[in-house]
Parts: sequence; C-alpha cells; structure tokens
Amino acid sequence: MTTQSINLLSEEQLAHISSGKQWNFHGGVHPQENKIQSSGSAICDAGIPEFLVIGIEHKGHSPELLVKVGDPVLKGQALTKVYGAMVVQHASSSGIVYAVEKRTDLHPSGLAVLSIVIKTDGLDRSIAYNKPDNFRNTPSAALIETIQHAGIVGLGGAGFPSHLKLSHTDGIKLLIINAAECEPYITADDRLMQEHAQEVFQGIEVLEHILQPKLIVIAVEDNKPEAVEALHLALQKIQLTLKAELIIRTIPTLYPSGSEKQLIEIITGRQTPLGKHPTELGIVMQNVGTVFAIKEAVINGKPLTSRIVTLTGDALRKKGNASVRIGTPIQYLLDKYQFNSDAAQKLIIGGPMMGFSISHGDIPVTKTCNCILAPTAQEMPVPPAEMPCIRCGECAHACPALLLPQQLLWYSQSKDHDKLNDYNLSACIECGACAFVCPSNIPLVEYYRIAKAEINTAVQEAKKAETARIRHENREARLEQAKIDRQAKHKQAAEKRKQQLKKKNGGEDLIAAALARAKAKKSDSTENENNEQTNTPKSAAAAAVARAKAKKAALAEAASESTAADTTDKPKNDAVAAAIARTKAKKAAAQQNSQSDTGEETQVEPKKAAVAAAIARAKAKKAAAQEKSETAAEETQVDPKKAAVAAAIARAKAKKAAAQEKSETAAEETQVDPKKAAVAAAIARAKAKKAAAQQNSETAIGEEAQVDPKKTAVAAAIARAKAKKAAAQQKSETASAEETPAAPKKAAVAAAIAKAKAKKAASQNEPDNSTVIAAREKRKEQARLHKQEKQEQKDERQTKETVENNLDTAVEKNSTAAEDKKAKIAAAVAKAKAKQTAQKDQ
Repeated sequence: MTTQSINLLSEEQLAHISSGKQWNFHGGVHPQENKIQSSGSAICDAGIPEFLVIGIEHKGHSPELLVKVGDPVLKGQALTKVYGAMVVQHASSSGIVYAVEKRTDLHPSGLAVLSIVIKTDGLDRSIAYNKPDNFRNTPSAALIETIQHAGIVGLGGAGFPSHLKLSHTDGIKLLIINAAECEPYITADDRLMQEHAQEVFQGIEVLEHILQPKLIVIAVEDNKPEAVEALHLALQKIQLTLKAELIIRTIPTLYPSGSEKQLIEIITGRQTPLGKHPTELGIVMQNVGTVFAIKEAVINGKPLTSRIVTLTGDALRKKGNASVRIGTPIQYLLDKYQFNSDAAQKLIIGGPMMGFSISHGDIPVTKTCNCILAPTAQEMPVPPAEMPCIRCGECAHACPALLLPQQLLWYSQSKDHDKLNDYNLSACIECGACAFVCPSNIPLVEYYRIAKAEINTAVQEAKKAETARIRHENREARLEQAKIDRQAKHKQAAEKRKQQLKKKNGGEDLIAAALARAKAKKSDSTENENNEQTNTPKSAAAAAVARAKAKKAALAEAASESTAADTTDKPKNDAVAAAIARTKAKKAAAQQNSQSDTGEETQVEPKKAAVAAAIARAKAKKAAAQEKSETAAEETQVDPKKAAVAAAIARAKAKKAAAQEKSETAAEETQVDPKKAAVAAAIARAKAKKAAAQQNSETAIGEEAQVDPKKTAVAAAIARAKAKKAAAQQKSETASAEETPAAPKKAAVAAAIAKAKAKKAASQNEPDNSTVIAAREKRKEQARLHKQEKQEQKDERQTKETVENNLDTAVEKNSTAAEDKKAKIAAAVAKAKAKQTAQKDQ
C-alpha cells in the first residue's frame, strides 16, 4: 500500500475547499446510530461525589506534587507542577487531600496509576479566577502557556496535549474544528454545540489569533441538524473579528468520518502520509469540546475541571449528557442514573465501535471519557464465538486506512513484529470497522491492540538498552579520562616537587641520587649472593672429596703394611703392624677432622679455624704419645708368652682408645649436626671392631703356631677376660654417650663375638687339629675381610653422598656459639689426656 504524498496546502486547494467541494475516504461502515436516546435532554450537573480520584501519572511519568495528605484544596487549585510536555492537574471540587496512592486508571489496560484522592466537603468552593487580559493583545506563546497550565487535552478521546498542537504556528493554513462525532450513541458534542455555540466561536477566535490560518472549517455530520442550526444562529448573532474565512461544513454520515486522518481527507481530498502529523502539512484539527475548554481557560481563566459525558444504554433508566467533574467515580454516575446491573450486558467506556469495557464502576472519569454506555443483552447481544478467517476480504474493503486486516491478524497471532511493521500496523486507527463487517466474528481490533502494546514494549526495552549502553560507554570514557587527568596531575606535582628540591639543594636532585645508590647497592648484593651460591657448594664438595680420598689412601696403606708384616716375624710384627695401622688410622681421622673443620669454618670466620687447628694439634700429640707407648711396650717383649700378653693389653688399650675417640668425636660433632655425628660414630665403631677382630684373629693364629698348648690356653684365658672387660666397658661408655639408637644391639654383637673367640681359644687345646682349624679360620677371616672391605667401600660412597648433601646445612649450623664449642673441645682434650696418663700408669 502506497500513500499519496502531499505538500502544504496551496492557494488553489484552499479555494476548492472554500467553494464547498468535498471528497470521500476509502471504506467506512454505517452502524446503527442510537443517538436519539441521549440527544434530546439538556446538559445537567452530575453533582459532587464523596470522593474524587484524580490521576496525575501520564505515560509512566509522575509530576512534582504541590499538595500532600491532609491539605485542604479548592476547586481549580493546581495539584501538580508543569513538567515537560505534560499538562497540570487540578482539583475538581473543594475538600481535603485524603490519600496519594495508586488507583485503577480508566484505560483498556486496567493498570493502576498514581492518583490524588480528595474527600469533598460538598461546598464546591473554587479559587478566585483571574480573567486574563484581552487575548488579542497577548502573544501566542503566552496563550499557549495558559492552555498548558489549564490542563487542556484533546477531549475527542485521544487525550493529546492541546498546547503541543498549537506550538507549531508557522505555515498553518487550515484550521479544522472536528464536530463530526461519528461514534454511535455519543451526543456530548452535539449537545455542547446546541447549548454553547457562541462560546465555541469565542474559542475559535482564540485559536485563530494563535495560529493565524487562512481558512477555518467546522465539520459536522448531517445527522446533527440541530447543532448545525445552532451554529448558524450563533454566527449571525456574534460579531467575530476573524481575519480568516470561516465555513460550517456538513459532511455525510459515515463511520469513521470523525477520525482525524479521514476527516482531513474529506475536507481537503488529501491523505496524511504515514508518520506525518497534520501540523507538518499546514493543518491543525481541534475537537469542538477542546475549543470550548480553550475559551474557558483564556477568556474566563478557568482550568479544565469537568467535561460533558454521555450516559446512555437501555440498562440506565435515566439517559442524557452531564457535566461531570474529573475524578468522579463511575459507580457514582451509575447510581445517579439508575443503572440496572441485572439487565446490563456490560459497561463500555466510549462508543460501541472504539470503546472498551470495564468490569466494575470503581474507576474515575478522566478527561478522555466522553461516554458511559450500559447496553442490555437485547440491545447489544453477546457476540458469537470466534471462527477461523475465511479470507472473504470484507475487512480490507471496510478499512478506512487502506490496510490488510487479515494479514495483520495472522502476524499478530504469530507475534511477527517485523511483518507487522512491514504491513503498517501503526497506521491502524482502531476504528473497529473491520471487526464490524467480519462474518467470522473475529475481534480484530483486540488482536491489533495487543500487538501494538507488545511492539511498544519491545521498542521501549530497546531504547532502555541503548541508553544503558551509551551511559556505560560514557562512564568508561569518563573514568579513563579521570585516570589520565590524575596521572598528569601527579606527574606535574612530582615535577614541581623535584624542581623545588633542586632549588633548595643547589640544583642537585637528591631523589635521583638516592635511587641510583639504592640500585647500585641492590646490584652489588645480588652479585655477591650469586657468587656465594656458585662457589660455596663447589668448594665444599671439593673438600669432602679430598677428605674421602685421604681416608681411603690411609686405609689402603695400613692394609698393605699389615699384609707385608705377615710374611716376617708373626708374633712381634703383627702387634707392631696393628699398632702402626691404628696410629695411621687415627692420624688420618685427625687430619680429616682438621681438614673438615678448617674447610667448613674458613667460610664462617677465622676464630673457628683457629679452634679447629688446636683440636687437630691435640689429636696429633695424643696419637704420637700413644704410638710411642705401644711401640715401647711391644719392643720389651722377648718371649712369646710376654708378646701374647702385651698384644692382648694392646688390643684392650686400642679398644679403649677407639671408644674414647668415638666419644670425643661425637662430642665435637654434636656442635655441627646430630645426624652426621651419629653416622660418623657408627662408622668409627664399625672400623674399630673390624681392626680389633682382625688383630685378635691374626695374633691368635701366630701365637698358636709358636707356643705350646699350655701357654696358649693361658694366653687365651687372659685374652678372653680382657675382651669381656673391654666389651663391658665399651658397652657402658656407649650407653652413657647415647651416640646412636643402635648401641645396645652393637654391644650384644660384640659380646657374642667375644664368646665365639673364647670358645675358639678353648677348642685349640686339642693339638691334633689346631693347624687345620687355624687354616680354616684364616680362610674365613680372609673371606670376611674381603666382604667387609666391599661393605666399607659402599659405606664410604654413601657417607660421601651424605656429607655432600648435608654440607650446606652443616656450614649454617657451624655458625653457632664458638665459645661453647671451644670449651667443650678443651674439656674433651683434657679428659683424653687424663685417660691416656692412666693407661700409661697401668
């Protein structure tokens, strides 16, 4: 469907209109009028109800209130301030503000709006109306503001604010006064023209002064002859000072000729383009009731507080038109006009074509309520059930807007909003002509209203989302700009402080210098840490490896010397070799301890290195003295018996010295790490036992081969007694020192070895098999020594790994109190010297 485009009315078109030429619009219907029921009675006052409910909210916007609960109000007093494009609401009668709350609005939606409830006093006192100056001497803008403050809106049913239509005064060529009143049953405008025709012309003079049109047309349907006659009589009596031409035009009765677009087409022969407002085409249209309200406001100074309402329908015993105060409850009017609820089929606000029904009468009259229709079931039967569309096309023929109602129906049912927009649903005037002619009894207008509401909701949501998006983007931009501004401000402040410091310090930047020093110090400390982390583990590992190699070499040298000594003098050389081996082992151990102490403590401090050196010297002196005494004792031996006794004594002393050395080593190593001390003590005990066992076996074999059985038995008994004594002493010392949790077990093992040796010595009394037994024992001992050597090598590897892994921890723990360690070392050295002196005395 295409709409014919038009421009502003030309002089030629105005001439055609003035000549009386008329046009027609597409479609239209002729419903039963039923106007005679109410058109015969004059307009009366509906009276003052007990409560008035005046809605102040409009399209979701609530204005600022000028009253509060408990305030007294007078008729015509403003209740709200002017806000935006909306008009002011006024009190319809005097009384007290009873409540400000939401009440049901007179609207098809039935929603509640914010309302002011006035409890009337029945006196109907009004404010003092100040009559304005002569409107002919008042600018148009001031008159438009007066109309807005008077609360005037379109009284034909749309409710559009009148001052907005009058704001576009440029280029207005045609003013149309809509008095067609095409809706069946409604006669409010008819009675108004019959009784107030002169006031209508006075209102037209005000509009003519504001708009300055070239032509004024009053359009009345030909079914209102009394109204047309009243207008002509009033026009003859009143002396109008109009510059524009005024025409009273009677048009054919055809519904909906009273619609704005259709009436413009009848008068001008042109269609209003879709989306265009008549003011943009040089045309302004006002309802005749609105014209009367403008006259009351501009000439008499009265705001819009009441309007004419038609009360009709067979369910009302009284019918007619009444001047009803805005906010009057509908139930009050129904009671006044003797409403028969049992006979009523429904209550309709407006006419039967474009009106809507309500479920109860507790709803107030608004400025757009022009009729209350209460038909009976006979007068307006219940419509038959809706049936499927048969696509007859009658609705399209009747549509005055040239739409396709059947297409709009399908897309409304499927909620296809895009298609509804494509088929111009917004151009629908909701006249009801399509539903009136539909043979399937489909309430088409109801579907269209719902679809319009859904589209409007979607549009509003989209606008809100877009507004929220813009606000979010603006907020982000503000925050970013604020951040940039803060950074710039801080930078400027820092630069300012920097300049001030330079001035105070002779141009030197102290902050920069301090930062440079801090960076240099940090870099130096980082470099030192890296060097320590790199060098310390390497040097510690190298020291541990060196100690392990020295220990291994000493053990190998001792073993080789002992083996070489076996080939010479057995009785004497074995004892000497054993003493030499013990001495070298102690010396190697002392050297290792001194190297360990020196290697560890040189990384800590010189004081600790000195202590370690003193300890090493004391151990060396002790080993030399012990070696000298043992060598002298061995050299004094002449006969085999004395050699055997001396060897046994040497073995006992060796065991005692080994135990003492272990206790001293444990005492020294407790200053480093308990775990390492336990490991070292266990290794030392194992080596001492091994040396003692090897010496016992070799000595026994050598003695048994050279002495007689009797002497051998005596020597064995003495050796067993001394071994038991040494084992007991070693057990007690080991238990008292508590070097490792395994000391009791090792003592038991030592005792068992001693018993075995005693039994072996006793069994050697038999002369026949001594050589065989000695050879067998020697083989066993060699096998055992070989196995033990392998085990020692394995233990040395494990010990080396343990030492390397725990080196860092040992270095850290060695940094503890040096004075306490020195005192303990001195005590241990003194104790060792005392024991050594006692042994020499023995």
